[in-house]
Amino acid sequence: MTTESCYVYYCSGHGFGHGTRVSAFASQLLRLPEDQRPTVHIVSSAPSHVFNDSISLGALYRYADWIDPVIVQPLAYRVDRPKSIEVLQAFLKNKNEFLNTERQWLNSVKARCVLSDAAFLGCLAAKFEGIPSILITNFTFDSVYSYLATEFIDEHSSVHPSGSFFSTPDAPIPYSLIEPLISQIHAGYRCADLLLLLPGHIPIPSFSNYPPLPATDWVDTRENKFFPGIIEHLSRLKETPSTCSLHEHIPFPSIEVPDTRPASVRKIIPMPLLVRSPSPSSDRSPYTRSGRAQLLQSAGVPSEKHDPNTTRILVVSFGGQILKWPDRTHCPAVTTNSQNPKIGLGINSKTMKTMKAPPHIDIPAPDTLLTLDIKDHREIDPQPLVSPRLATPSHLWIPGAPPVVNPLSPVISASALLSPHPDKTVARERELVSPVRTTVLPELDPLTDIVNMPISPRAMTSANSGNMNSNGKSDNEVGLRAEDMQLDSDGSAINGIDQPQLLPDSSWIAIICGASDEQRSDISTLPENFYLAPKDVYMPDLTAIADVLLGKLGYGTVAECINVGTPMVYVSRPLFIEELGLKILLEKEGVGVEMSRADYEGGRWVERVKEAWEKTRVANQWRRTGDSEKEAEVITERKAKIERMAEIVVDWVEDWWQGI
Repeated sequence: MTTESCYVYYCSGHGFGHGTRVSAFASQLLRLPEDQRPTVHIVSSAPSHVFNDSISLGALYRYADWIDPVIVQPLAYRVDRPKSIEVLQAFLKNKNEFLNTERQWLNSVKARCVLSDAAFLGCLAAKFEGIPSILITNFTFDSVYSYLATEFIDEHSSVHPSGSFFSTPDAPIPYSLIEPLISQIHAGYRCADLLLLLPGHIPIPSFSNYPPLPATDWVDTRENKFFPGIIEHLSRLKETPSTCSLHEHIPFPSIEVPDTRPASVRKIIPMPLLVRSPSPSSDRSPYTRSGRAQLLQSAGVPSEKHDPNTTRILVVSFGGQILKWPDRTHCPAVTTNSQNPKIGLGINSKTMKTMKAPPHIDIPAPDTLLTLDIKDHREIDPQPLVSPRLATPSHLWIPGAPPVVNPLSPVISASALLSPHPDKTVARERELVSPVRTTVLPELDPLTDIVNMPISPRAMTSANSGNMNSNGKSDNEVGLRAEDMQLDSDGSAINGIDQPQLLPDSSWIAIICGASDEQRSDISTLPENFYLAPKDVYMPDLTAIADVLLGKLGYGTVAECINVGTPMVYVSRPLFIEELGLKILLEKEGVGVEMSRADYEGGRWVERVKEAWEKTRVANQWRRTGDSEKEAEVITERKAKIERMAEIVVDWVEDWWQGI
């Protein structure tokens, strides 16, 4: 490297998954030998602590909440289509101002290359400034937004953490209405010169000629999976990308680069899994007894439950800790001294008038936007959530996800079903388990809730001398089956009630991620054997000690589960098309078990958790025995692949600048 090289890495703020993989690759760039090592700036709306790994190695962080919009997901597996388009429309209204800001800043830091994890604005700004750009991702948002036109209807209604039910029905958005918006995103991605394609990918229409947008043409909605021809294309992208027909390179406006130069030809290079590894140090490694104990102790798990031979761990993470939008009702009043996030962007009318578009980039004009009352996208509150208690006599609240019927104790006893209103027993249980399309939660009877308090596991044990019931069936699951319970005539007619069963048996514990300070203030009603992960928990370590992880399909979670061999139970979010690529990845390289929304919200977790655990129980024995050689082998192989990719990037950038 003949001169000091500055790379700018744009990172989408849509979830921590983007941030963790950006930090992982930035870290590898910063570990290169000094004569190859670039300076790395990370630009994102994600908080700086997401990038701690790379910042500790010298990465420079810059906060920017104007580089991309977000898909609005009020809860982990629900997409709000109208609100998502509203945010996108508001963002694009001010896109030229944001673009000019980034052009000026790239010029000020003398950027030599732009890397982008799914933020199209970075690629567009780089093209205007004559800087090569590299897209590093497994999907792009032009596909995601276009899939909001799918005819698939997400009919399942879920309880909102505010205590109400979602009452707005899901409906497709006509593609003709949103196509002008999507074409602007697509044009930005077309400016990228190189694609480093991450595992779990879906089609990238800004690079490949096939398949074109809209993404609705790629999916068999009856099966919620890609059509066979699309799956074949995805395989070619990974195995033989050079055989795929690509869109032509877009020339730069300010410099002359001969089209015959290799760096001027767009291409796709498959990437290995970009993922954070568990802590390597002997005192913190989750594979050592001391490291495991330290991690469990931080979650409040008592020492008698630290032994991996006697305690199984379910980690529950639905992204509740991911970029929560502020609750407007709790925000401090704005004063004249308050900082406005729109101030200081470096925008002025003079520089705006001098902006020229690069040739061959067809960017739709702002007047093609939908005719709505447009705001700044940062002023639209996509999910005005309150922070509920983690548990009540009726529900368990997992941060970022709908509530779960709360058994209150790992054992649901016969007394839990008794009610002063016997004729309402079955109806009430069904009311709690089934989704209901109302605007508020059912009004609860205080007396009923008191009587319905389950007895403790210790009381249950003392009342039953053996572990087997009269039918010879074990009662050690978390929640007895109603059909196994014999009540007297006053409490009869309850057979068939599907009771909440969260954990397989008393040897299991659950660790919940993402709880807020407010939620942590009262955990008295959490079910027994449920604990809270600390806010700053290092998720790769927690994932490594988990026997099963329950959550949603996001790149970061899937990658970390695959990396450490932890099976995943997931609840589908069918309107987010990236999930279809992640499902394929999980099926090929990891273990994934789907749980229905009804089973998740009804607290019927046991069967899916047991299924996932049994699939990997033997294969992951090395993790329990602290096999350091196996651990080192896995980590070394992955690091070697990522190191090679970092070298490829540096070589590509240097080749591009040769002779310029």
